[in-house]
Amino acid sequence: MTRRTKIIATLGPAALPSGTVEAMVEAGMDVARLNFSHGDRDFHRLMAGRVREAARAAGRPVAVLQDIQGPKIRVGAFPGGSIQIREGDRVRLAHGEGDAPPGTLHIGYPRLDSDLKTGDRVILADGLIQGVVDASGGEPMLEIHKGGELSDRKGAAFPDSDLTMEAVTDQDREDLEFGRGLGVDYVAASFVRRGEDVAAAAELAGGETPVIAKVELASAYENLDSILGTAYGVMVARGDLGVQLPLETIPHVQADILRRTNAAGLVSITATEMLESMVSSLRPSRAEVTDVATAVASDTDAVMLSAETAIGDNPVSAISAMSAICREAERHRELHPPPRGVDFLESGQYFASAMAKAAAEAARNLGFKTIAAFTESGGTVELLSKYRPSAQIMAFAADQGIRRRMALFWGVTPIEFEPRPSTDLMFAAAEKYLEKEGICERGEGVVMVAGSPPNVGAYTNLIKLHMVGERLRSVPTPGSRA
Repeated sequence: MTRRTKIIATLGPAALPSGTVEAMVEAGMDVARLNFSHGDRDFHRLMAGRVREAARAAGRPVAVLQDIQGPKIRVGAFPGGSIQIREGDRVRLAHGEGDAPPGTLHIGYPRLDSDLKTGDRVILADGLIQGVVDASGGEPMLEIHKGGELSDRKGAAFPDSDLTMEAVTDQDREDLEFGRGLGVDYVAASFVRRGEDVAAAAELAGGETPVIAKVELASAYENLDSILGTAYGVMVARGDLGVQLPLETIPHVQADILRRTNAAGLVSITATEMLESMVSSLRPSRAEVTDVATAVASDTDAVMLSAETAIGDNPVSAISAMSAICREAERHRELHPPPRGVDFLESGQYFASAMAKAAAEAARNLGFKTIAAFTESGGTVELLSKYRPSAQIMAFAADQGIRRRMALFWGVTPIEFEPRPSTDLMFAAAEKYLEKEGICERGEGVVMVAGSPPNVGAYTNLIKLHMVGERLRSVPTPGSRA
């Protein structure tokens, strides 16, 4: 069975050995993530080139996702590299990057005095240290409720504060310009708070590169509707989100974000620590297997590997394990499908959405195993994917960039296809391809979806129930009379 849930793998030092990227593609990597919080531009350029070469060798598109760092707030430095903070301590919060004097904690954010209120929580070092702000004396003091050792440059989170900071930093602007030069297929925007932040990243990405909003702040979850109205897709970034929100709420928050993202017709991604034990182990834990399967059952479009493939000992094994888990979860879903299909997706493309829903339902009702979709922009194919048809989606597109973009779509196999002057010729060429590649057999039914007239940017407005071999006039159409 063809795997439908797509796999995003982060490229890091573990991908440097010769042949590793090729092996990752062979194991099932659909999207390569370049994490601009780590590595330099020479490394990212090298990895992007290797991904393109490996995809060409494998004969299938692989997308490149640029993950920009965003406005990550960190503490400053300490004379000995770290300090011990104990429960009950009171420390002064001040803007700074370097060593702080005793009793003061430097934070790399300039508007602490104006943006922090009494009672606001402050979370340091991924939740290891927590405290509450007391601003009654005119300058923010942090009362420590949970202590520990705090090292240089650890992260600082302010889940209750409305910080007046730019969503895209100067570093991000430079990285986005570099990404445009690389020709990345997607941009992931970190630490966005609202839809306007996503729009700012999209503009700097060139206006045409799709932007995936990473929901990793409590404020982003609160403003999810605004983000859904602007982003191309949403990533449930559970690392920082698990710091911002109580850990016990994360499973429900994840399910809610996936449900609302899918209902909006957008790409959904589940990320962070999915197979974390495979950084050093050849096998995932049972809890991790269950985590991945739960995400698949929640209809995520893609699952993501981070440290597992970036710095792990066995990056190829991690992808293989992820692929096997997804396949099994999908097989179980096929055996026990939901009682009803997906509700109508009011994505703004009403005609295309209606056609996509009709195509998915026709394939399911008739037991057809294949939907052949012809696309210029990928929009209709994305909608087809969101209706989660029981049939595989073979997406025929001339544009190489669109084919790479569709590598992220659930259940979609992108296929290179030269334009034809009429829909009849398009259908005949696709039928010939499907039969030649062994995807369909003579006499098998296929749902064909296209825009007419072709090659003029027409909206999808045509569905045909097609029998393989019909072009040869040797197989009658069901219901026809002799």
